Amino acid sequence: MLNIALRAIKKVKKITQDGFNGSQEFEYKLDRSVVTDTDVRIESEIRNLLEQQCPGVPILGEEFGLTGSCKFETGWVIDPIDGTRAFLYGVPLFSTLIAFVENGEPTTGVISFPAISTIVYASEGQGCWMSNNDVSLRRLIIQNGSPDTISHAVISASGIHSSSYHLADGTIPYNLNSLVKTAKDFMFINDCYQHAMVANGRIHCAIDTLMKPWDSAAILPCIKEAGGDYCTLNGSREKVMFGGGLVSACNSQLLDSVIASLNS
Repeated sequence: MLNIALRAIKKVKKITQDGFNGSQEFEYKLDRSVVTDTDVRIESEIRNLLEQQCPGVPILGEEFGLTGSCKFETGWVIDPIDGTRAFLYGVPLFSTLIAFVENGEPTTGVISFPAISTIVYASEGQGCWMSNNDVSLRRLIIQNGSPDTISHAVISASGIHSSSYHLADGTIPYNLNSLVKTAKDFMFINDCYQHAMVANGRIHCAIDTLMKPWDSAAILPCIKEAGGDYCTLNGSREKVMFGGGLVSACNSQLLDSVIASLNS
């Protein structure tokens, strides 16, 4: 499944780059998220390849929903552009996400950052890897001795939505302010890129308070195979891709401390 996902990512890379470099029009969806013609085209191209390679396997995507099943448990998950606003406004940290899920748990994840020619990918039991410019390849392993307390950790969040700063579309005002005040350093980092940097050991914890299954599915195998941990905003470590939010961290101790702080 990993090779198929990597092939799909390679197929749509130029489409994404061309869309990013060109002028873009967009529309608002019902949830006020935005969609461009490039989102739709990328998902269509990926779906076509996956249907050819794995006929009959269900596919869940952000733009076209679920095909091949009435309830999703096993199959492909696609987010054609994670971070569409970044894509629109010239921030090169948007990504294309493809995951394969078995019985509700992602086992393969591929994260492509086409504007910076970087891919992070993982498959169960095979480690987490980063490729730059289709040439260099290195395994991502979170080092022992990473900080397990908030005061020693570098923490990021994708935004202030569903937080004590701004509830926005959320229902719980998570206490982001407590982390801003107590972390060694705190910053806002675009969408999926912050989680890739947890797997890379550059960030110690990353927070997304509002996530859909296609936002998180590809991230989870990468964090797990790099040696990190993840959970939902209420601390659950089961069926996290369906949990509505995601926190990833370099180790379980830090993760639990961040969850406690967010819910304080």
